[in-house]
Amino acid sequence: MYEDLTREQAWDVVRHIEADAPSRLRLLAELMRDTDGPLAEMDATLESLVAAWAWFTPVAIAGYPGVPTDMPSLYEASIAEHVLPEYVEFARRRALLCEGLMHYVELVLRRVDQGARWDLWLQKGRIRMAQHQEPVFRLSNGTPIHLTSIVTGMAYKCEVGELPGARDPQRLRDIIAEGLPSSWRRHQDPQPSVLVPYLSYADQTPPAIVTSSPLAVLFDAPTPAPAEPFDDVGVELLLAGGPAAGLDDPRHFAPLPVDTVAAVLTALDVTHEDGRPVKARELLEDGTQLFAADGTAMVETIATGGALRALSVEPAGGGAAASWACIEDGLRRLAESLGGHLASDSEGWPEP
Repeated sequence: MYEDLTREQAWDVVRHIEADAPSRLRLLAELMRDTDGPLAEMDATLESLVAAWAWFTPVAIAGYPGVPTDMPSLYEASIAEHVLPEYVEFARRRALLCEGLMHYVELVLRRVDQGARWDLWLQKGRIRMAQHQEPVFRLSNGTPIHLTSIVTGMAYKCEVGELPGARDPQRLRDIIAEGLPSSWRRHQDPQPSVLVPYLSYADQTPPAIVTSSPLAVLFDAPTPAPAEPFDDVGVELLLAGGPAAGLDDPRHFAPLPVDTVAAVLTALDVTHEDGRPVKARELLEDGTQLFAADGTAMVETIATGGALRALSVEPAGGGAAASWACIEDGLRRLAESLGGHLASDSEGWPEP
């Protein structure tokens, strides 16, 4: 599903998730309160996930009673398109409560890692799985936690009893803890409930961004034509300035101005794997890998002696011929403007 979105549409999903956190946490808090659940124990510690999952399990098995269906979940468009009519209300209740639990796990992770953030999971290579561009909660050390699929997947396994131990109260805590450094799993002192304050959110109007699902574009618009396949065999390029005799030693290449190179790469939509624009100083690190947004190309820095000496460019297994041509043309113009070259082994390196 996510792999069919444009990059901007995928970021719309991230922004939607960030904006719907207060309303989903309010829903979770209200249901815990109304079912005599462990509302007071929800202090965002890892151990609180044990009580949360012990409460969630019987609610899931019973079909999520008490969960309203008058607010759209992130997956509303998919539910309306694919779920049998007799299961639509059940699917809506499940989606909404899973989103609430997902955001509670987010609070738990933020307590141990204040630098964590919502991000996109981008897959390398030619084949794009359904998780490509899936929203993930990325820890400050770069580790992605697939919260959306973890919580919904566990809910399904809990409902049908498909996985041994799926209904074990410690199951959620253990899965989340597996993705954390061991030093982050230490004992945490109990605190007041972080969910109780969300009960006051009942009188607030949700932001407009959460009134409809950004995934609706996958069902409301015609399916785009598949990208033109691109044969990437033998297309590897080197951008540098220097004599042919110096190809085996980057120190023979003239230093490249990192500010100019970073600006051109950004204009060509060549970024870090997580979509962050490249910063000039990062080009001074040898082996920095950057990727075209559509998976057409990978660009890797060659740096030595405190200077950027060259860029290695190779196909990343995705995209289309037109996309590759755009990137190649942009880099060729850059090379020429710097008095350098962009050439492949088959083309040969120009003599000075």
